[in-house]
Amino acid sequence: MNRVKFCFAFVLICFSALSLCGCFMPRAHSMGASLMAVPHQPRVSADSSNAEMSVAVGAFGNIAGEGLNVNKVKTGGGDVSFMYRMGGAVSPLFFSAAAGGMLGKLRFDCNESRCSDNAETYKAWLKTKEGKREYSFWDVQERLLLGGDFNLGKFAILGLGGGLQFFQGGGSYDDKRDELEDGKLVENVEGNADFAPISSVWLGSRLGHGGKWGSVLAEFDILYKGDMEDWTSAMMLNYFHTTGFYGGIVWSSQLGYGLNLGKTFVF
Repeated sequence: MNRVKFCFAFVLICFSALSLCGCFMPRAHSMGASLMAVPHQPRVSADSSNAEMSVAVGAFGNIAGEGLNVNKVKTGGGDVSFMYRMGGAVSPLFFSAAAGGMLGKLRFDCNESRCSDNAETYKAWLKTKEGKREYSFWDVQERLLLGGDFNLGKFAILGLGGGLQFFQGGGSYDDKRDELEDGKLVENVEGNADFAPISSVWLGSRLGHGGKWGSVLAEFDILYKGDMEDWTSAMMLNYFHTTGFYGGIVWSSQLGYGLNLGKTFVF
């Protein structure tokens, strides 16, 4: 019994020492680990069950976002996506592929619990000239998605999908991120090039009889990279006009709030 008590006390002391010494470093994401701002556009008509292909071209941007231990994120970019919808009995099913890129600037920050509790050296660095400056980044992203669109009556739309997102990036932000990790000030969640599974779910409505005034869709995406607390997410609320033009509001856990707009061409 005494031996068990001794082991328990030893483990407790070790855990306390680790907590006090700040061995759990603050984390930093690649900006490429943010979700792509490519909205899912439903069929124009709820009655359509024909196979179809579409290509969409879009642009997005924000001016004052916040992510994991970064703030004042300013970014802009564009993307192109391809979608193939099945026909007949499997008409709800689709496949999509998208590619895009973005450029931006940001500053390092300390805004997560691990950083606040165990990062005295990192927080001291943030007060230096280097810690206060802006850093640039660029990223190229690709996404593959399989899913289904389901009509709940004439107006309501429900759907979900899953796939993979790839990214490759660089810039002075990634260089400094690697330098801080080498100095044991920051733990990088991923490298400058990586990939991870994603999921997407959306709910919306067609406007007017047969969707003659377009449709509105709310979408929620998750990128499963690292531990659960490291996962990045995004929400979009978009309006789609019957002519193919769309636009809306985007929120990303890594980029903050922004706007997107684009045009879809259906074949």
